Amino acid sequence: MTPEQFVPFFRAEAEAFARVLETGDLDAPVPACPDWNLTALTAHLGGIHRWARGAIVTGPGPIEEPDLPPDRDAIVAWFREGADALHETLAAADPQTPCWSFGRDKSVAFWLRRQALETAVHRWDAEASQGTPGPLDPALAVAGVHEVAEMFFPRQVSLGRIPPLARTLRLIPDEGAPVVFAGDGTASGPPAEIDADVAGPAEALLLLIWGRTVLDDPRLHLAGSRAAAEEVLAQALAP
Repeated sequence: MTPEQFVPFFRAEAEAFARVLETGDLDAPVPACPDWNLTALTAHLGGIHRWARGAIVTGPGPIEEPDLPPDRDAIVAWFREGADALHETLAAADPQTPCWSFGRDKSVAFWLRRQALETAVHRWDAEASQGTPGPLDPALAVAGVHEVAEMFFPRQVSLGRIPPLARTLRLIPDEGAPVVFAGDGTASGPPAEIDADVAGPAEALLLLIWGRTVLDDPRLHLAGSRAAAEEVLAQALAP
């Protein structure tokens, strides 16, 4: 995917999230985030949207997640305001424009991919809180699998949040190129040995590495050592 292709994904996923807010139970717990209900998830995502826009426009700043009022219309309006402002900024910017980011890519292109995926996963969370999560686009999910392997996982190791991996896990999306989790994530070539492979739809693999589904998901197929796959997946590969 080109950076520009993430813009309509962001718009569509933000709109889908807003639709959940318009009719859903705002007090419903979010299964993947047990400390949050739908309102708290909204405060988080809306705060991230405002923070990401600030990173592009003015530079890094604090993430602010306000206590939202117990009023559906006000919550929906607040969320849409932040999403609309970020969409306007992403759509107007040259992806190659330099800006602050927390990844190696210090350009707007980083935020195009990151915010499309942030919003997509949390849209899935919002719908899951109501019991009916919809699918993730396969191309977007492939990009998300690669984002975790190539950016989040090495960053988690470099920040000391997880140790380098002692076992190797390869994820093989049906719709795209495989990725490997090994060592500290910085090796330039493939490891000499793969301990386990997990293959399946990119959506299921993305949900797996973000802790939204499990290895026994019937869409996934394991080859090699289950113990190795479980050992790798037990680490916080993404924050």
